[in-house]
Amino acid sequence: MQGNITTALLGGLFLVMALGVPVWARANSDEAQLESVRKDIDRVSTSASTDRIQTLSSQFNVDPSVVEKLQATNHGWGETTIELAMARRLTLTDATNYPTMTEALNKIETLRGQKMGWGKIANGLGFKLGPVVSTASHARNELRRESRVEKSPGILKSEKAEKASRVERAESPGFAGRPERSMRPDRAERAR
Repeated sequence: MQGNITTALLGGLFLVMALGVPVWARANSDEAQLESVRKDIDRVSTSASTDRIQTLSSQFNVDPSVVEKLQATNHGWGETTIELAMARRLTLTDATNYPTMTEALNKIETLRGQKMGWGKIANGLGFKLGPVVSTASHARNELRRESRVEKSPGILKSEKAEKASRVERAESPGFAGRPERSMRPDRAERAR
């Protein structure tokens, strides 16, 4: 009887550990991905510009002054983007307590001021970090696209590629080395 109870307890403990470790690992993975996105955004967005402010304000449906305020108080564009992504997720998951982005941002700023990490904030507020990573990644891609436009003003890379292909088509008269189908010998006449 004593052996059965011990075996059941050890089996239950093993089951809990086996199921719990992937969940912990996933949370750490999401937080690592979020940190990577933050670094990418900071690397891409080195200077404050109205274009970045407009991009983030349109991405997260907030007034540009909100983004300016966050940028002034936070360490960089990555931190600002993640905070906006967390606030958006909070308004979607807990709309009764945080119906506006301003209220959600205030809550997240308070928790972040207590030196809490993004994963702990997400767990404490009742949502997972994965959708936040996705939203922040999307914002990073928008900021990258915007920085490419800044580097090559007037012409986007896709427009450059389109012009190059038009030039190639105009220069090449077709398949010059290949005879027309009617001039080719039939299959039986071909030499092997």
